[in-house]
Amino acid sequence: MKNKNLSNGKKLNKRELRTIVGGKEMCIDPFTGECRKYGRGCAEQQCQLIIIDPIERLF
Repeated sequence: MKNKNLSNGKKLNKRELRTIVGGKEMCIDPFTGECRKYGRGCAEQQCQLIIIDPIERLF
């Protein structure tokens, strides 16, 4: 895909840019190898939150 600069284009904010590239963030710090943040928006599996159903835990 060719990079085109449009004179009448609008600068996108961070949320809009993230949507274009796939919606996932790189949450692992490259220096430490640990997750900088946790959540569904992370591309790495270990940084995504695991939802535990409290009703199933009782049984």
